[in-house]
Amino acid sequence: MDLAPLRALVLSPRRTGSVEHRADYRDELRARYAEIGAAMDQLVAEPGWDQVDISTVDARLELSAAVVFEVGELIGDYEQAREWGDRILQLGRSGSDLRRSELMFRVSELHRVTGLLESWAALVREGADLMGVRELSPAQIDELAPLSCHALFCLGSVAAHEERPEEAREFLSHAWAHGGDSDDHVWSLLIFAAVESAEGRHASALPLVEAAVEMAERLGDSRSHQAARNNLACTLRWLDRPAQAYAVYESLLPEILGEDQPDTVLTGAEDFACVLFALHRDRDGALLLGAVDAEREAENVPRIAMQDAEVTAIADAARARLGGEWDTAVARGAELGVLAAVAAALRTPR
Repeated sequence: MDLAPLRALVLSPRRTGSVEHRADYRDELRARYAEIGAAMDQLVAEPGWDQVDISTVDARLELSAAVVFEVGELIGDYEQAREWGDRILQLGRSGSDLRRSELMFRVSELHRVTGLLESWAALVREGADLMGVRELSPAQIDELAPLSCHALFCLGSVAAHEERPEEAREFLSHAWAHGGDSDDHVWSLLIFAAVESAEGRHASALPLVEAAVEMAERLGDSRSHQAARNNLACTLRWLDRPAQAYAVYESLLPEILGEDQPDTVLTGAEDFACVLFALHRDRDGALLLGAVDAEREAENVPRIAMQDAEVTAIADAARARLGGEWDTAVARGAELGVLAAVAAALRTPR
């Protein structure tokens, strides 16, 4: 199978180039999605790779990791990209440990986003074991970066989800121990801040989130910059500064909605709903949650447990305040959709 055209497209140097180059690259991926899908469907339909040499297997694993990341995580076709990735992991068992682990980390994120949390954690652990990441020396971490940084971030995220905060901090502190700016360092700072906030240390979380915002801005990566600003707004709300949180969303939400990446849109919208509840704009918040819940079900993008627990507690308090109007507002939000519900909330004076 000739994968050269797909490699030239997906592994283009533009994916790690300037902000403009990255934007053009992702626009082209969206425009040529049918071509990517046809090639991946053909690749995963092969019965086996037993007769394929390891260099070719590794090349296919590398390509598939990029497809899973770009098409799955960034464009948002989660289930299709997850199915491709799962199948390639089966076919590519004869590949090198490093390439297999890279694909496991990328596929694991799609398991997380689609609610398959046990397999998410299992893939992260298996990938980390293949890399031997816990035994790597600082020099080896440098040599294997950015994959080693991503592995440590993944391990920290799993530990945070499984409520092992000290272990999470150990992995995530790599972000400043290693130094330098990178996407994985941004996300490590954000998850570290979430660990602090989960234990009520919101004042400690704030400088971590602010550092992540600044790093993402220096990197020029829109996805991590949006995530960092969303976390900043959440932290401000936790610090009882909802008006400042609202101000963050006034500029952030139009960007998020414009890119239309499902997990980012839905998480940002329901976090904004929590700010609306903090401002006692309960009907607007209920309208927005109704829209989010309907789209989460339609897109098969469930809330992670930590997010669900927080949103549910805040929504329950707002439901008690709103009384019989709650169900009407939620149903209306489901009819409107997220875009219209956000627009209505932003148009309403604070």
